[in-house]
Amino acid sequence: MKIFSFLCFAAALGAADVPTPDAKPREVTVYADRAEVVRIFKGDLAVGDQSLLFDNLPANVDFSSIRVEGTGAFTLIDIRAETVQVKEVANEAIRALQAKIQAQELVQKELALAEGRVAFRRSALDKVLGRLTSVGKESANPEMDPLKWAAYLDFQAEQQVALDKEATDLAKRVKESRQLVDTFNREIAALNGNQSRSRNVARVNLDVKTAGAAEVRLSYVVHGPSWKPVYDLRADTKAKSIEITYHAELRQSTGEDWQGVSLKLSTAEPSVGGREPEMSPWFLAKAEPVTLDELRKESDGLNRHGSNVTGRIAGEKQNFGAVTSNQFNEFSAKGGSAVLADATVSTAAVVAGGTAATYVIERTTDIKSDNKMAKVTVMRLLLPSTYRHSCVPKLSSYVYLKTHATNKSDFTLLPGRTSVFLDGAFVANASMDLVPAGQEFWTFLGVDQSVSVERKELARREETAGVFGKKTLRTVFDQVFKVKNGKATEIDLVIWDQLPMGDHEDIKVVLEEPKYEKDSTSFKMNETKYVEWRHAVKAGEKRDVPFRFAIERPEDMQVIGY
Repeated sequence: MKIFSFLCFAAALGAADVPTPDAKPREVTVYADRAEVVRIFKGDLAVGDQSLLFDNLPANVDFSSIRVEGTGAFTLIDIRAETVQVKEVANEAIRALQAKIQAQELVQKELALAEGRVAFRRSALDKVLGRLTSVGKESANPEMDPLKWAAYLDFQAEQQVALDKEATDLAKRVKESRQLVDTFNREIAALNGNQSRSRNVARVNLDVKTAGAAEVRLSYVVHGPSWKPVYDLRADTKAKSIEITYHAELRQSTGEDWQGVSLKLSTAEPSVGGREPEMSPWFLAKAEPVTLDELRKESDGLNRHGSNVTGRIAGEKQNFGAVTSNQFNEFSAKGGSAVLADATVSTAAVVAGGTAATYVIERTTDIKSDNKMAKVTVMRLLLPSTYRHSCVPKLSSYVYLKTHATNKSDFTLLPGRTSVFLDGAFVANASMDLVPAGQEFWTFLGVDQSVSVERKELARREETAGVFGKKTLRTVFDQVFKVKNGKATEIDLVIWDQLPMGDHEDIKVVLEEPKYEKDSTSFKMNETKYVEWRHAVKAGEKRDVPFRFAIERPEDMQVIGY
Protein backbone atom coordinates (compact mmCIF):
# COMPACT_ATOMS: atom_id res chain seq x y z
CA MET A 1 0.00 0.00 0.00
CA LYS A 2 1.35 3.42 -0.98
CA ILE A 3 0.22 6.51 0.96
CA PHE A 4 0.61 9.98 -0.58
CA SER A 5 0.17 13.47 0.86
CA PHE A 6 -1.48 16.42 -0.83
CA LEU A 7 1.00 18.29 -3.07
CA CYS A 8 0.58 21.31 -5.28
CA PHE A 9 2.80 22.21 -8.21
CA ALA A 10 2.42 25.32 -10.34
CA ALA A 11 3.38 23.81 -13.67
CA ALA A 12 0.98 21.78 -15.79
CA LEU A 13 1.96 18.25 -16.68
CA GLY A 14 0.16 17.96 -19.94
CA ALA A 15 -0.99 14.39 -19.27
CA ALA A 16 -4.30 13.28 -20.78
CA ASP A 17 -7.29 13.10 -18.44
CA VAL A 18 -8.55 9.61 -17.61
CA PRO A 19 -12.24 9.89 -16.56
CA THR A 20 -13.35 7.94 -13.47
CA PRO A 21 -17.17 7.81 -13.84
CA ASP A 22 -17.42 4.65 -11.72
CA ALA A 23 -15.43 6.13 -8.84
CA LYS A 24 -18.47 7.00 -6.74
CA PRO A 25 -18.42 7.29 -2.93
CA ARG A 26 -17.67 3.83 -1.57
CA GLU A 27 -16.65 4.44 2.06
CA VAL A 28 -17.96 7.16 4.37
CA THR A 29 -17.02 8.04 7.96
CA VAL A 30 -19.51 10.45 9.52
CA TYR A 31 -18.63 12.78 12.40
CA ALA A 32 -20.81 15.17 14.36
CA ASP A 33 -20.56 17.93 11.73
CA ARG A 34 -18.70 16.52 8.72
CA ALA A 35 -17.81 13.34 6.85
CA GLU A 36 -14.77 11.77 5.24
CA VAL A 37 -15.65 10.26 1.86
CA VAL A 38 -13.57 7.77 -0.14
CA ARG A 39 -13.92 7.29 -3.89
CA ILE A 40 -12.19 4.25 -5.42
CA PHE A 41 -10.92 3.89 -9.01
CA LYS A 42 -10.17 0.39 -10.26
CA GLY A 43 -8.95 -0.13 -13.83
CA ASP A 44 -6.07 -0.67 -16.22
CA LEU A 45 -3.55 2.10 -16.81
CA ALA A 46 -1.21 2.50 -19.79
CA VAL A 47 2.50 3.22 -19.45
CA GLY A 48 3.46 6.88 -19.10
CA ASP A 49 1.96 9.97 -17.52
CA GLN A 50 -1.70 9.50 -16.66
CA SER A 51 -4.09 11.99 -15.03
CA LEU A 52 -7.07 10.46 -13.22
CA LEU A 53 -9.92 12.96 -13.17
CA PHE A 54 -12.21 12.71 -10.12
CA ASP A 55 -15.07 14.98 -11.15
CA ASN A 56 -18.01 16.67 -9.40
CA LEU A 57 -16.64 16.74 -5.88
CA PRO A 58 -19.09 18.26 -3.34
CA ALA A 59 -19.42 22.03 -3.10
CA ASN A 60 -18.38 21.98 0.57
CA VAL A 61 -15.30 19.82 0.05
CA ASP A 62 -12.21 20.83 2.00
CA PHE A 63 -9.49 20.88 -0.66
CA SER A 64 -6.74 20.74 1.96
CA SER A 65 -8.10 17.40 3.20
CA ILE A 66 -7.70 15.54 -0.10
CA ARG A 67 -5.50 12.47 0.18
CA VAL A 68 -4.62 9.62 -2.19
CA GLU A 69 -3.48 6.07 -1.56
CA GLY A 70 -3.35 3.17 -3.92
CA THR A 71 -1.77 -0.01 -5.27
CA GLY A 72 -0.16 -0.61 -8.66
CA ALA A 73 3.03 -0.04 -10.67
CA PHE A 74 2.91 3.76 -10.58
CA THR A 75 4.33 6.77 -8.78
CA LEU A 76 2.25 9.72 -7.64
CA ILE A 77 3.46 12.98 -9.17
CA ASP A 78 0.95 15.37 -7.62
CA ILE A 79 -2.71 16.05 -6.83
CA ARG A 80 -4.54 19.11 -8.12
CA ALA A 81 -7.87 20.16 -6.73
CA GLU A 82 -9.64 23.11 -8.29
CA THR A 83 -12.96 24.67 -9.12
CA VAL A 84 -13.53 24.65 -12.87
CA GLN A 85 -15.69 27.39 -14.34
CA VAL A 86 -17.56 26.11 -17.37
CA LYS A 87 -20.00 28.92 -18.10
CA GLU A 88 -20.56 32.32 -16.56
CA VAL A 89 -24.34 32.06 -16.41
CA ALA A 90 -26.06 32.89 -13.14
CA ASN A 91 -22.86 32.12 -11.21
CA GLU A 92 -23.39 34.98 -8.80
CA ALA A 93 -26.96 33.92 -8.04
CA ILE A 94 -25.91 30.31 -7.46
CA ARG A 95 -23.02 31.32 -5.21
CA ALA A 96 -25.39 33.52 -3.23
CA LEU A 97 -27.81 30.61 -2.80
CA GLN A 98 -24.99 28.28 -1.78
CA ALA A 99 -23.86 30.86 0.78
CA LYS A 100 -27.43 30.97 2.11
CA ILE A 101 -27.48 27.16 2.38
CA GLN A 102 -24.21 27.19 4.31
CA ALA A 103 -25.60 29.90 6.59
CA GLN A 104 -28.71 27.81 7.25
CA GLU A 105 -26.55 24.76 8.01
CA LEU A 106 -24.80 26.85 10.66
CA VAL A 107 -28.20 27.94 11.96
CA GLN A 108 -29.31 24.31 12.16
CA LYS A 109 -26.15 23.38 14.04
CA GLU A 110 -26.73 26.20 16.54
CA LEU A 111 -30.37 25.16 16.92
CA ALA A 112 -29.31 21.55 17.50
CA LEU A 113 -26.95 22.73 20.26
CA ALA A 114 -29.78 24.82 21.73
CA GLU A 115 -32.10 21.79 21.65
CA GLY A 116 -29.44 19.82 23.48
CA ARG A 117 -29.21 22.50 26.14
CA VAL A 118 -32.99 22.52 26.58
CA ALA A 119 -32.98 18.73 26.81
CA PHE A 120 -30.16 18.84 29.38
CA ARG A 121 -31.96 21.41 31.51
CA ARG A 122 -35.20 19.39 31.38
CA SER A 123 -33.37 16.21 32.40
CA ALA A 124 -31.63 17.97 35.27
CA LEU A 125 -34.93 19.50 36.42
CA ASP A 126 -36.44 16.02 36.64
CA LYS A 127 -33.34 14.69 38.37
CA VAL A 128 -33.47 17.37 41.04
CA LEU A 129 -37.12 16.58 41.71
CA GLY A 130 -36.16 12.90 41.85
CA ARG A 131 -33.46 13.63 44.39
CA LEU A 132 -35.83 15.72 46.49
CA THR A 133 -38.45 12.97 46.47
CA SER A 134 -36.12 10.01 47.04
CA VAL A 135 -34.69 8.61 50.23
CA GLY A 136 -32.46 5.95 51.63
CA LYS A 137 -29.22 5.00 49.92
CA GLU A 138 -30.37 6.32 46.57
CA SER A 139 -30.32 9.97 47.65
CA ALA A 140 -29.33 12.36 50.38
CA ASN A 141 -31.51 15.43 50.30
CA PRO A 142 -31.79 18.74 52.12
CA GLU A 143 -34.65 19.55 54.45
CA MET A 144 -37.62 21.19 52.83
CA ASP A 145 -40.77 22.16 54.72
CA PRO A 146 -44.22 22.34 53.07
CA LEU A 147 -43.92 26.05 52.28
CA LYS A 148 -40.62 25.44 50.53
CA TRP A 149 -42.13 22.42 48.77
CA ALA A 150 -44.98 24.56 47.43
CA ALA A 151 -42.55 27.25 46.26
CA TYR A 152 -40.33 24.68 44.57
CA LEU A 153 -43.23 22.94 42.85
CA ASP A 154 -44.43 26.31 41.55
CA PHE A 155 -40.91 27.01 40.33
CA GLN A 156 -40.66 23.61 38.63
CA ALA A 157 -43.99 24.09 36.87
CA GLU A 158 -42.87 27.50 35.61
CA GLN A 159 -39.59 26.04 34.37
CA GLN A 160 -41.37 23.17 32.58
CA VAL A 161 -43.71 25.61 30.82
CA ALA A 162 -40.75 27.78 29.81
CA LEU A 163 -38.80 24.75 28.54
CA ASP A 164 -41.82 23.48 26.58
CA LYS A 165 -42.19 26.87 24.91
CA GLU A 166 -38.48 27.08 24.16
CA ALA A 167 -38.44 23.54 22.71
CA THR A 168 -41.50 24.29 20.55
CA ASP A 169 -39.93 27.51 19.27
CA LEU A 170 -36.67 25.72 18.45
CA ALA A 171 -38.50 22.92 16.60
CA LYS A 172 -40.37 25.52 14.59
CA ARG A 173 -37.14 27.32 13.70
CA VAL A 174 -35.46 24.04 12.69
CA LYS A 175 -38.38 23.20 10.40
CA GLU A 176 -38.30 26.67 8.84
CA SER A 177 -34.54 26.43 8.26
CA ARG A 178 -34.84 23.04 6.57
CA GLN A 179 -37.63 24.34 4.36
CA LEU A 180 -35.39 27.27 3.36
CA VAL A 181 -32.57 24.86 2.45
CA ASP A 182 -34.96 22.82 0.30
CA THR A 183 -36.15 26.02 -1.38
CA PHE A 184 -32.59 27.19 -2.08
CA ASN A 185 -31.68 23.77 -3.53
CA ARG A 186 -34.68 23.92 -5.85
CA GLU A 187 -33.70 27.42 -6.95
CA ILE A 188 -30.16 26.25 -7.67
CA ALA A 189 -31.50 23.32 -9.70
CA ALA A 190 -33.75 25.71 -11.65
CA LEU A 191 -30.85 28.08 -12.37
CA ASN A 192 -28.62 25.24 -13.46
CA GLY A 193 -31.10 23.71 -15.89
CA ASN A 194 -29.11 22.12 -18.66
CA GLN A 195 -26.20 24.52 -18.25
CA SER A 196 -23.14 23.73 -16.18
CA ARG A 197 -21.71 26.55 -14.09
CA SER A 198 -18.74 25.26 -12.15
CA ARG A 199 -17.61 22.08 -10.53
CA ASN A 200 -14.94 20.87 -8.15
CA VAL A 201 -12.46 18.40 -9.59
CA ALA A 202 -9.32 16.61 -8.42
CA ARG A 203 -6.66 15.48 -10.88
CA VAL A 204 -4.38 12.72 -9.66
CA ASN A 205 -1.26 12.76 -11.83
CA LEU A 206 0.59 9.45 -12.02
CA ASP A 207 3.75 8.14 -13.63
CA VAL A 208 2.82 4.58 -14.65
CA LYS A 209 5.91 2.37 -14.87
CA THR A 210 4.21 -0.83 -16.04
CA ALA A 211 0.83 -1.15 -17.77
CA GLY A 212 -1.76 -3.09 -15.82
CA ALA A 213 -4.40 -3.03 -13.11
CA ALA A 214 -4.33 -0.31 -10.48
CA GLU A 215 -6.45 0.86 -7.57
CA VAL A 216 -6.50 4.51 -6.51
CA ARG A 217 -8.39 5.70 -3.42
CA LEU A 218 -9.21 9.41 -3.22
CA SER A 219 -10.42 10.63 0.19
CA TYR A 220 -11.72 14.07 1.16
CA VAL A 221 -13.60 15.78 3.97
CA VAL A 222 -16.92 17.48 3.26
CA HIS A 223 -18.64 19.72 5.81
CA GLY A 224 -22.32 19.45 6.68
CA PRO A 225 -23.20 15.76 7.23
CA SER A 226 -23.98 14.81 10.83
CA TRP A 227 -25.26 12.00 13.03
CA LYS A 228 -26.70 11.63 16.54
CA PRO A 229 -27.67 8.61 18.69
CA VAL A 230 -31.28 7.67 19.46
CA TYR A 231 -32.60 4.57 21.22
CA ASP A 232 -35.58 2.25 21.37
CA LEU A 233 -35.94 0.69 24.83
CA ARG A 234 -38.18 -2.38 24.96
CA ALA A 235 -38.75 -3.58 28.50
CA ASP A 236 -40.21 -7.04 29.13
CA THR A 237 -41.37 -7.31 32.73
CA LYS A 238 -42.17 -11.02 32.41
CA ALA A 239 -38.81 -12.02 30.95
CA LYS A 240 -36.99 -9.57 33.28
CA SER A 241 -35.05 -8.11 30.38
CA ILE A 242 -34.58 -4.93 28.42
CA GLU A 243 -33.69 -4.70 24.74
CA ILE A 244 -31.80 -1.58 23.67
CA THR A 245 -31.75 -0.79 19.97
CA TYR A 246 -29.05 1.77 19.29
CA HIS A 247 -29.88 3.87 16.20
CA ALA A 248 -28.00 6.62 14.44
CA GLU A 249 -29.94 9.40 12.75
CA LEU A 250 -27.95 10.82 9.83
CA ARG A 251 -28.47 13.80 7.56
CA GLN A 252 -26.51 14.99 4.54
CA SER A 253 -26.94 17.40 1.64
CA THR A 254 -23.49 17.28 0.06
CA GLY A 255 -24.80 17.11 -3.50
CA GLU A 256 -23.81 13.47 -4.01
CA ASP A 257 -25.89 10.46 -2.96
CA TRP A 258 -24.18 7.80 -0.90
CA GLN A 259 -25.35 4.60 -2.57
CA GLY A 260 -24.23 1.27 -1.13
CA VAL A 261 -21.44 2.79 0.93
CA SER A 262 -19.50 1.17 3.74
CA LEU A 263 -20.50 3.39 6.64
CA LYS A 264 -18.63 4.27 9.82
CA LEU A 265 -19.79 6.53 12.64
CA SER A 266 -17.18 8.31 14.71
CA THR A 267 -17.62 9.83 18.16
CA ALA A 268 -14.64 12.13 17.55
CA GLU A 269 -15.31 15.88 17.47
CA PRO A 270 -12.83 17.44 15.00
CA SER A 271 -14.55 20.83 15.27
CA VAL A 272 -13.50 21.19 18.92
CA GLY A 273 -9.80 21.46 18.11
CA GLY A 274 -6.86 19.54 19.46
CA ARG A 275 -5.42 22.02 21.95
CA GLU A 276 -6.75 23.16 25.31
CA PRO A 277 -7.86 26.82 25.58
CA GLU A 278 -5.69 29.41 27.29
CA MET A 279 -6.89 31.60 30.13
CA SER A 280 -6.66 35.39 30.23
CA PRO A 281 -5.82 37.39 33.39
CA TRP A 282 -8.75 37.73 35.79
CA PHE A 283 -9.11 41.28 37.07
CA LEU A 284 -11.28 42.64 39.85
CA ALA A 285 -12.42 46.25 39.98
CA LYS A 286 -14.26 48.37 42.48
CA ALA A 287 -17.96 48.68 41.64
CA GLU A 288 -19.06 52.30 41.47
CA PRO A 289 -22.77 52.81 42.23
CA VAL A 290 -24.80 54.59 39.55
CA THR A 291 -27.51 56.93 40.78
CA LEU A 292 -30.82 57.56 39.11
CA ASP A 293 -29.76 61.16 38.34
CA GLU A 294 -26.64 59.90 36.58
CA LEU A 295 -28.74 57.50 34.50
CA ARG A 296 -31.05 60.36 33.56
CA LYS A 297 -28.08 62.53 32.53
CA GLU A 298 -26.62 59.66 30.51
CA SER A 299 -30.00 59.08 28.90
CA ASP A 300 -30.32 62.77 27.97
CA GLY A 301 -26.85 62.80 26.47
CA LEU A 302 -27.47 59.66 24.43
CA ASN A 303 -30.82 60.93 23.22
CA ARG A 304 -29.13 64.08 21.92
CA HIS A 305 -26.86 61.83 19.85
CA GLY A 306 -29.68 59.78 18.40
CA SER A 307 -29.62 56.96 20.95
CA ASN A 308 -31.05 56.18 24.38
CA VAL A 309 -30.26 54.38 27.59
CA THR A 310 -32.82 51.64 27.15
CA GLY A 311 -30.28 49.40 25.43
CA ARG A 312 -27.98 49.54 28.43
CA ILE A 313 -30.77 48.86 30.89
CA ALA A 314 -32.12 46.02 28.73
CA GLY A 315 -28.63 44.58 28.46
CA GLU A 316 -28.22 44.66 32.23
CA LYS A 317 -31.59 42.94 32.68
CA GLN A 318 -30.62 40.34 30.11
CA ASN A 319 -27.34 39.63 31.87
CA PHE A 320 -29.11 39.33 35.20
CA GLY A 321 -31.61 36.92 33.65
CA ALA A 322 -28.80 34.82 32.22
CA VAL A 323 -27.11 34.50 35.60
CA THR A 324 -30.40 33.57 37.25
CA SER A 325 -31.28 30.91 34.69
CA ASN A 326 -27.80 29.42 34.78
CA GLN A 327 -28.34 28.62 38.44
CA PHE A 328 -30.98 26.15 37.32
CA ASN A 329 -29.29 24.74 34.20
CA GLU A 330 -29.21 21.34 35.83
CA PHE A 331 -33.00 21.09 35.74
CA SER A 332 -33.89 19.50 32.34
CA ALA A 333 -34.98 16.43 30.25
CA LYS A 334 -34.91 15.19 26.69
CA GLY A 335 -37.77 14.36 24.49
CA GLY A 336 -39.26 14.95 21.09
CA SER A 337 -39.46 12.93 17.93
CA ALA A 338 -38.33 13.03 14.29
CA VAL A 339 -39.94 11.97 11.04
CA LEU A 340 -37.58 9.55 9.32
CA ALA A 341 -37.25 9.54 5.56
CA ASP A 342 -35.29 6.31 5.28
CA ALA A 343 -34.59 3.45 7.66
CA THR A 344 -31.82 0.92 7.14
CA VAL A 345 -31.44 -1.95 9.60
CA SER A 346 -27.80 -2.82 10.14
CA THR A 347 -25.42 -3.61 12.96
CA ALA A 348 -21.95 -2.38 13.78
CA ALA A 349 -18.60 -3.41 15.19
CA VAL A 350 -16.87 -0.97 17.52
CA VAL A 351 -13.26 0.12 17.02
CA ALA A 352 -11.79 1.95 20.00
CA GLY A 353 -9.33 4.72 19.25
CA GLY A 354 -7.06 6.77 21.48
CA THR A 355 -9.69 9.40 22.26
CA ALA A 356 -12.84 8.26 20.41
CA ALA A 357 -14.67 5.22 19.12
CA THR A 358 -15.71 4.32 15.58
CA TYR A 359 -18.79 2.19 14.90
CA VAL A 360 -18.43 0.13 11.73
CA ILE A 361 -21.83 -0.64 10.19
CA GLU A 362 -21.71 -4.16 8.80
CA ARG A 363 -24.21 -3.71 5.96
CA THR A 364 -23.88 -1.25 3.10
CA THR A 365 -26.02 1.85 3.43
CA ASP A 366 -27.89 4.27 1.16
CA ILE A 367 -28.17 7.90 2.27
CA LYS A 368 -29.55 10.40 -0.20
CA SER A 369 -28.37 13.99 -0.48
CA ASP A 370 -31.77 15.47 0.37
CA ASN A 371 -31.15 16.80 3.90
CA LYS A 372 -33.75 14.35 5.21
CA MET A 373 -33.17 12.15 8.21
CA ALA A 374 -31.94 8.63 7.50
CA LYS A 375 -31.81 6.02 10.24
CA VAL A 376 -29.40 3.11 10.59
CA THR A 377 -29.22 0.57 13.37
CA VAL A 378 -25.88 0.46 15.12
CA MET A 379 -26.58 -2.53 17.36
CA ARG A 380 -29.18 -4.38 19.41
CA LEU A 381 -28.45 -5.36 22.97
CA LEU A 382 -30.54 -7.69 25.17
CA LEU A 383 -29.77 -7.32 28.86
CA PRO A 384 -31.12 -9.01 31.97
CA SER A 385 -32.68 -6.40 34.21
CA THR A 386 -34.51 -5.91 37.45
CA TYR A 387 -37.60 -3.75 37.82
CA ARG A 388 -38.76 -1.50 40.60
CA HIS A 389 -41.90 0.54 41.11
CA SER A 390 -41.57 3.75 43.10
CA CYS A 391 -43.84 6.57 44.15
CA VAL A 392 -44.05 9.73 46.26
CA PRO A 393 -47.78 9.81 47.17
CA LYS A 394 -47.31 13.09 49.03
CA LEU A 395 -46.44 14.81 45.74
CA SER A 396 -47.95 12.65 42.99
CA SER A 397 -50.65 10.04 42.68
CA TYR A 398 -48.71 8.11 40.02
CA VAL A 399 -46.55 5.03 40.47
CA TYR A 400 -43.44 4.98 38.26
CA LEU A 401 -41.51 2.05 36.85
CA LYS A 402 -37.77 1.91 36.28
CA THR A 403 -35.30 -0.82 35.41
CA HIS A 404 -31.72 -1.55 36.39
CA ALA A 405 -29.21 -3.21 34.05
CA THR A 406 -25.50 -3.37 33.18
CA ASN A 407 -24.11 -2.33 29.79
CA LYS A 408 -22.41 -5.60 28.83
CA SER A 409 -21.54 -4.46 25.29
CA ASP A 410 -18.35 -2.92 23.94
CA PHE A 411 -20.35 0.20 23.02
CA THR A 412 -20.54 3.38 25.02
CA LEU A 413 -24.18 4.46 25.13
CA LEU A 414 -23.99 8.15 24.28
CA PRO A 415 -26.59 10.62 25.59
CA GLY A 416 -29.64 10.64 23.35
CA ARG A 417 -33.40 10.53 23.04
CA THR A 418 -35.19 7.28 23.89
CA SER A 419 -38.54 5.85 22.87
CA VAL A 420 -39.75 3.56 25.66
CA PHE A 421 -41.87 0.47 25.00
CA LEU A 422 -43.19 -1.50 27.96
CA ASP A 423 -44.41 -5.06 27.30
CA GLY A 424 -44.92 -4.20 23.63
CA ALA A 425 -46.72 -0.86 24.07
CA PHE A 426 -45.23 2.61 23.62
CA VAL A 427 -45.39 4.45 26.94
CA ALA A 428 -43.08 7.47 26.91
CA ASN A 429 -40.21 9.46 25.48
CA ALA A 430 -37.27 9.73 27.84
CA SER A 431 -33.50 10.08 27.64
CA MET A 432 -30.38 7.97 27.91
CA ASP A 433 -27.48 9.26 29.99
CA LEU A 434 -23.87 8.51 29.15
CA VAL A 435 -23.27 4.83 29.99
CA PRO A 436 -19.73 3.48 29.40
CA ALA A 437 -19.21 -0.19 28.59
CA GLY A 438 -19.52 -2.35 31.69
CA GLN A 439 -21.34 0.27 33.79
CA GLU A 440 -24.60 -0.25 35.69
CA PHE A 441 -27.42 2.15 34.97
CA TRP A 442 -31.07 2.92 35.72
CA THR A 443 -33.55 3.60 32.92
CA PHE A 444 -36.93 5.14 33.61
CA LEU A 445 -39.99 3.62 31.96
CA GLY A 446 -42.79 6.04 32.81
CA VAL A 447 -46.05 5.60 34.75
CA ASP A 448 -47.53 2.16 35.45
CA GLN A 449 -51.28 2.66 35.82
CA SER A 450 -51.89 -0.95 36.90
CA VAL A 451 -50.30 -0.17 40.28
CA SER A 452 -51.75 2.43 42.63
CA VAL A 453 -50.73 3.87 45.98
CA GLU A 454 -53.25 6.20 47.65
CA ARG A 455 -52.15 8.37 50.57
CA LYS A 456 -55.12 8.67 52.91
CA GLU A 457 -55.17 10.80 56.06
CA LEU A 458 -57.00 9.00 58.87
CA ALA A 459 -56.75 11.68 61.56
CA ARG A 460 -54.93 14.78 62.64
CA ARG A 461 -55.56 15.32 66.31
CA GLU A 462 -54.25 17.51 69.09
CA GLU A 463 -53.29 15.95 72.43
CA THR A 464 -52.01 17.33 75.75
CA ALA A 465 -49.50 15.47 77.90
CA GLY A 466 -48.45 16.24 81.48
CA VAL A 467 -50.56 16.83 84.59
CA PHE A 468 -48.46 19.09 86.80
CA GLY A 469 -46.16 21.85 85.73
CA LYS A 470 -45.38 22.63 82.10
CA LYS A 471 -47.57 20.75 79.66
CA THR A 472 -46.63 19.35 76.27
CA LEU A 473 -48.81 19.69 73.19
CA ARG A 474 -48.81 16.88 70.67
CA THR A 475 -50.12 16.97 67.09
CA VAL A 476 -50.60 13.44 65.80
CA PHE A 477 -50.60 12.74 62.05
CA ASP A 478 -52.22 9.39 61.35
CA GLN A 479 -52.27 8.23 57.74
CA VAL A 480 -52.10 5.13 55.60
CA PHE A 481 -50.86 4.22 52.13
CA LYS A 482 -53.40 1.99 50.37
CA VAL A 483 -51.45 -0.16 47.92
CA LYS A 484 -53.03 -2.12 45.09
CA ASN A 485 -51.11 -4.29 42.63
CA GLY A 486 -53.31 -4.86 39.60
CA LYS A 487 -50.59 -6.72 37.72
CA ALA A 488 -50.41 -10.47 37.17
CA THR A 489 -46.92 -10.60 38.66
CA GLU A 490 -45.30 -9.68 41.94
CA ILE A 491 -43.67 -6.24 42.07
CA ASP A 492 -40.90 -4.59 44.06
CA LEU A 493 -42.45 -1.37 45.38
CA VAL A 494 -40.78 1.59 47.06
CA ILE A 495 -42.83 4.30 48.80
CA TRP A 496 -41.17 7.56 49.78
CA ASP A 497 -42.30 10.14 52.31
CA GLN A 498 -40.75 12.26 55.02
CA LEU A 499 -40.84 13.31 58.66
CA PRO A 500 -40.58 16.99 59.60
CA MET A 501 -37.41 18.21 61.30
CA GLY A 502 -37.50 20.66 64.18
CA ASP A 503 -35.03 23.54 64.31
CA HIS A 504 -35.40 23.95 68.09
CA GLU A 505 -34.47 21.58 70.87
CA ASP A 506 -37.98 21.78 72.37
CA ILE A 507 -39.59 20.64 69.10
CA LYS A 508 -39.56 16.88 68.85
CA VAL A 509 -40.85 14.57 66.14
CA VAL A 510 -41.73 11.06 67.24
CA LEU A 511 -42.27 8.26 64.71
CA GLU A 512 -44.95 6.00 66.15
CA GLU A 513 -45.74 3.69 63.20
CA PRO A 514 -43.78 1.87 61.96
CA LYS A 515 -41.49 1.29 64.92
CA TYR A 516 -37.94 2.24 64.02
CA GLU A 517 -34.60 1.47 65.64
CA LYS A 518 -32.32 1.05 62.63
CA ASP A 519 -32.56 0.59 58.88
CA SER A 520 -33.89 -2.69 57.55
CA THR A 521 -34.67 -4.06 54.10
CA SER A 522 -38.30 -2.98 54.46
CA PHE A 523 -37.88 0.44 56.09
CA LYS A 524 -35.13 3.07 56.04
CA MET A 525 -34.67 6.62 57.22
CA ASN A 526 -31.81 8.99 56.45
CA GLU A 527 -30.37 11.95 58.36
CA THR A 528 -32.83 14.40 56.79
CA LYS A 529 -35.79 12.27 57.90
CA TYR A 530 -36.70 10.99 54.46
CA VAL A 531 -38.32 7.59 54.90
CA GLU A 532 -38.57 4.65 52.54
CA TRP A 533 -40.76 1.56 52.59
CA ARG A 534 -39.85 -1.34 50.35
CA HIS A 535 -42.31 -4.18 49.87
CA ALA A 536 -42.73 -7.18 47.61
CA VAL A 537 -46.40 -6.92 46.63
CA LYS A 538 -47.95 -10.06 45.19
CA ALA A 539 -50.09 -10.15 42.06
CA GLY A 540 -53.55 -8.75 42.77
CA GLU A 541 -52.65 -7.97 46.38
CA LYS A 542 -54.10 -5.04 48.33
CA ARG A 543 -52.11 -3.80 51.29
CA ASP A 544 -52.28 -1.00 53.86
CA VAL A 545 -49.00 0.60 54.92
CA PRO A 546 -49.53 2.68 58.11
CA PHE A 547 -47.60 5.88 58.79
CA ARG A 548 -48.08 7.79 62.06
CA PHE A 549 -45.96 10.42 63.76
CA ALA A 550 -46.40 13.15 66.37
CA ILE A 551 -44.99 16.66 66.74
CA GLU A 552 -44.35 17.57 70.39
CA ARG A 553 -43.65 21.06 71.72
CA PRO A 554 -44.29 23.13 74.91
CA GLU A 555 -47.80 24.49 75.22
CA ASP A 556 -46.58 28.09 75.04
CA MET A 557 -44.65 27.56 71.79
CA GLN A 558 -46.09 28.17 68.37
CA VAL A 559 -44.71 26.04 65.55
CA ILE A 560 -45.04 26.81 61.86
CA GLY A 561 -44.31 24.70 58.80
CA TYR A 562 -46.87 21.90 59.06
